[in-house]
Amino acid sequence: MKLTTTVTSASRYLPLVRNFARRELKARYKRSLLGWTWSLLSPLSTILVYSLVFSVFFRAAPPAAGNGSQNFAVFLFTGLVVWLLFAGMINGSMGWLMAIGDLRRKVFFPPETAIFGSGLALAVQSAIEAGVLLIVMLLIGNIGPTTLLLPIVLALAAIFGLGLGFFVCVLNTHYRDVQYLVGIVLNAVFFLVPIVYPLGIIPERHWGLPIRRIVELNPINQFVEAARESAYLLQWPSLGRWCVLVCYSFVVFALGWRFFAKRSMQLSEDM
Repeated sequence: MKLTTTVTSASRYLPLVRNFARRELKARYKRSLLGWTWSLLSPLSTILVYSLVFSVFFRAAPPAAGNGSQNFAVFLFTGLVVWLLFAGMINGSMGWLMAIGDLRRKVFFPPETAIFGSGLALAVQSAIEAGVLLIVMLLIGNIGPTTLLLPIVLALAAIFGLGLGFFVCVLNTHYRDVQYLVGIVLNAVFFLVPIVYPLGIIPERHWGLPIRRIVELNPINQFVEAARESAYLLQWPSLGRWCVLVCYSFVVFALGWRFFAKRSMQLSEDM
């Protein structure tokens, strides 16, 4: 009941959410010569380095795309777009909340509006990256009806990341160590999820554990695999995978927002 009231109250502040989004978009690359080009150069440089290391040095072969070709860079880009949005929501939520500390002490407004606004700005950046990916897919002839599912997968990944972000941003206001711990955990998860390498190179069992199955069931891997199935392999993700994605996204988001809403009145004192 309280969460429903919070949603109704927050919906009245939609213009404020849009203002926070505009401010974030304007400030992101302010006074830089290349401006929003940096939002593309950063992931493209990551793709170049990892493609060189894993496809050339380690000779990791990606699965064949929907058009029958093997393109490690495109395979990597498809997973990386999902990861950057997911991790950005978690990392960004801590910074977004701390940035409004002084303003929050002067003017009353729901603190989640700043998080939603900055999350919306991050979604715009992710949309640009996804647009570049779709253009590449079109140029190499690897496109089909399932490609239209990519924005849905990205939206669900953003909701999932934002739900986790609500938890960590509250904890970070009390304990500043949280932001460093989250950075370490995300760095570890990035390499524990098959984003920069195909799932097939992971052994079935190691140390007596079904290690490939454990990695496969990792929540963020479900989003990465759904994106690759729809945009790279041109396959329809199974109904079971869609159920998992929706459950992860909305359950975690609802729990995170509820956790945040119950402690929102105390945040101004700790920021």
